[in-house]
Order: sequence, then structure tokens, then C-alpha cells
Amino acid sequence: MWKPENWSVYRQTVRTNNDVEGWHRRISTRAGRADLGFYMLVPLLPREAATVDLTIRLVSEHALARIDRRKYKDVHGKLFDTRDKYEGDEITTTQLLRRCSNIAGLGPDSTHDTILDDDV
Repeated sequence: MWKPENWSVYRQTVRTNNDVEGWHRRISTRAGRADLGFYMLVPLLPREAATVDLTIRLVSEHALARIDRRKYKDVHGKLFDTRDKYEGDEITTTQLLRRCSNIAGLGPDSTHDTILDDDV
């Protein structure tokens, strides 16, 4: 049986779409072309399926680690710190949302927008 820590993504830096895109790139590389049709994909799937048991075992044993770029580690660290402050009642919901927006690069820019004291 899978424990919640095996399937829960709470407080983890999961980038599901990137994982899927990475798999797609890998299988396209194995096929030798990017525009895989159904009949080209089907013969590749048994080879891919052969690695699933090994991957599951390595993930369960924490022996398989993902590689994250430094930029994203920094962003995720800032987001986690902000969430910790929110959960510790140090900042309001509005401050949480504004800080997360700024960290993600979507918030107001001081060169173009007026930034209020509550925004920082």
C-alpha cells in the first residue's frame, strides 16, 4: 500500500508538466524523430514499461533524486519561507498572495507600478 508521503505533493517542488515533457523528449529521441505517430509509439512502449518497476523501487527507496536548477531551488525556497510565515500567522492572506506573485515574477514592478507597504 502506498503511504501518503509517497503520493502527496504537499510541500514538494513537483513540476509535473516538466516531468511529462522530459519523458516525451526521451522517447522521441529513442525513436529518432519528434513527430511520433501512434504506430511508431506502440513498439517503444514495452521497452519503456520495462523500466517502470525499477523506477518505482528507486523512488520508494529514495535512491532516485530529481535534478533542479539553482534558479528554481531559490524560487521554491522563497515560496516555502513565505508559506511558513503565513502558516505561522506572521503575514496575512493578502501579503501571502502578493509575495508569491512577486517571487514568481508576476507581481507589481517598482519601475512601473506603485508598490504599497503591504506589498513587500
